[in-house]
Amino acid sequence: MSYNGKVARFMSLAKNIAGQSEFPDFRHGAILVKGGSIFSTSPNKDSFCPFGARFRNDDEQPGRATVHAEIGAILGLARSITDGATLYVARIGKAGEFRMSKPCQMCESTLRHVGIKRVIYTIDNKEVGGYKL
Repeated sequence: MSYNGKVARFMSLAKNIAGQSEFPDFRHGAILVKGGSIFSTSPNKDSFCPFGARFRNDDEQPGRATVHAEIGAILGLARSITDGATLYVARIGKAGEFRMSKPCQMCESTLRHVGIKRVIYTIDNKEVGGYKL
């Protein structure tokens, strides 16, 4: 999938959100969209996330569950908003270029739990990936 139309517009916004991340190397931003409207945005944050920890497999992801951008974008939202929504996720490198941002197992499980329908994520500056949950 390439960057065009609404994908390019939402990824540009997700890139701006990723720029607000507290992490120097892994800067992610997520935007929750439903019916063409943006309901929530979030960068990744270096704080513990008890909700995300419920979905974390410590064998695959050792360490503590921080607020990943995907989870930050859904926290506090009613199921009526998240159910059937699309999440756009972007990661930027030090020079501002798009990098791979496919959601991890913890995020994918969390997104499935709250009814997210589709995830679109950056691969590089020319291509995006996506899948249905």
